[in-house]
Amino acid sequence: MLKIKPWPFKDEVVSLHWIGNVKMKPNQQWHIEVAFKVKDKLQIITLPIGLLPILRVGQYYQNGLQFTTQKEGTYGEARVKEFQNGKVQNAIDVCRKFNYFLYREPTLMNQKVWSFQSNKITYHIPQVELIRSLFAKNKTLSNLLLRPNGLDFLISEAAYFGENSAVIDFNNHLPAAVINSKFVHYFAWLYLNKAIKQSFASVQSNIYANAAERSGHLALEVAVPALKNNKIAFRGLIKNHEVMILELIGIDNITIPVSQIEYSHPSIKKRKYTNAPRKHRLGESNSKEGQHTLNENEEKRSREDTNQSVIEAEPIQLGFKEPAAIKAVRKCEQEINKGDIYVSNKGSGGGTKKEKVVGVDEAIYGGAIKPLEFQTLEIARELSGYGLEGFIKMINYIIESNPELSVSLNIVYLPLGRKFSNIPDGRRRVCAIAKVSSSVKTSYILEVSVPDNRTVSTLIIPTEGSYQNDESRIMELLSKLVFSSGNWSKSFMGSIQHIKVRHLTESPSKWGSRIARIIF
Repeated sequence: MLKIKPWPFKDEVVSLHWIGNVKMKPNQQWHIEVAFKVKDKLQIITLPIGLLPILRVGQYYQNGLQFTTQKEGTYGEARVKEFQNGKVQNAIDVCRKFNYFLYREPTLMNQKVWSFQSNKITYHIPQVELIRSLFAKNKTLSNLLLRPNGLDFLISEAAYFGENSAVIDFNNHLPAAVINSKFVHYFAWLYLNKAIKQSFASVQSNIYANAAERSGHLALEVAVPALKNNKIAFRGLIKNHEVMILELIGIDNITIPVSQIEYSHPSIKKRKYTNAPRKHRLGESNSKEGQHTLNENEEKRSREDTNQSVIEAEPIQLGFKEPAAIKAVRKCEQEINKGDIYVSNKGSGGGTKKEKVVGVDEAIYGGAIKPLEFQTLEIARELSGYGLEGFIKMINYIIESNPELSVSLNIVYLPLGRKFSNIPDGRRRVCAIAKVSSSVKTSYILEVSVPDNRTVSTLIIPTEGSYQNDESRIMELLSKLVFSSGNWSKSFMGSIQHIKVRHLTESPSKWGSRIARIIF
């Protein structure tokens, strides 16, 4: 868990309203303007661009901590034939259609939005969100967005061999904590597809072009990548036949030009065993628990460290049409001592849980702050297959047939920790959370994905009266569900006001009418 500092809002619950320009701070690090809304007022603060992977418009915060279940907007899906077939608009022109007030802030009104059509519906997505969801998958890539030839900074070599194979040799500029088959698969799409690589590079080139043409106005803009016949999943605002996408949750039908990838990294080593003595450090612990706090002293920089702490953040799901075979190649050696043990009391240990100050800036030699990384990737063949289609149709029926109600629908990933956390194909199991409010009552409807034909009833619970209490209650329920192997057990549901609704074979309209009668 990461706590953002400095945080100027005391104990208020605030929402991330919009994202503005980027600027270079005196410490030569890029920052981004982030607008938070509290009590119908707006306040803009600057945060390191390394935080971009976890900055989602419409998400609620308290004391610098993100809520997972509390977000504005409703889940939706669309099939897009030609992603490039659209146009650029100013944020103010799009937002006024949705009565989404930008408070006359030039840094927000002049942001660029990409608008495209699908099945007679017009979709609008802020270019910052397009950049965040497709390219800012971790802190390292976020910092490289504004570096010339940023992707080349991470590799020693990338080349094709044979007809459908490639080799990628990563260097130490890429933290060892980031290296896994998911990242290699994603990076191959990013680097080996010429059009995608050019789209990534356009973020940096557009910034410097803007700097030359419009002094002080550095909006993130991207050359929209050439993507065809994609299904997208999103959270957004819907009005008539237009949708403003606040968060891109998934995109499928992605292809890479090879079927096999071999990769190496200095941290991937052959083991060479010796009879030298082994060291044991007193107080040593590998525990990753505890809270991380963002470094707020801009004069202190992150140190170079390939073994960085990693926070699992909400991922975007990328669906690859034909996943490649990934193979790690060990090009370095590591000596493993198997002799007698001797004790050392040097070092910081780490046996106690404590708040850790971390940085998300570009690391430098001689830095003092421990660097932090984010894991925000979920790789799959497709976006569908969760078994929530009927539930989503039912919620849409409630929205359409009850205009007096305020309804939002979000998708969250279940906590890790047990077999039930994943569905049989290896993807993280998700839960759809609908928030339904009338003038007198608010309830949550929880529907867990069970494509493996598990039996988990729909759960209805009342609001706890505040965003923070609702967040705490829902996350507690999902955690206990996982550790109870997918059962709303009486052991933890007995003290909670709730209604469990069994699934029946019926149309979305009948199901929606039945749920509405139960709630109201």
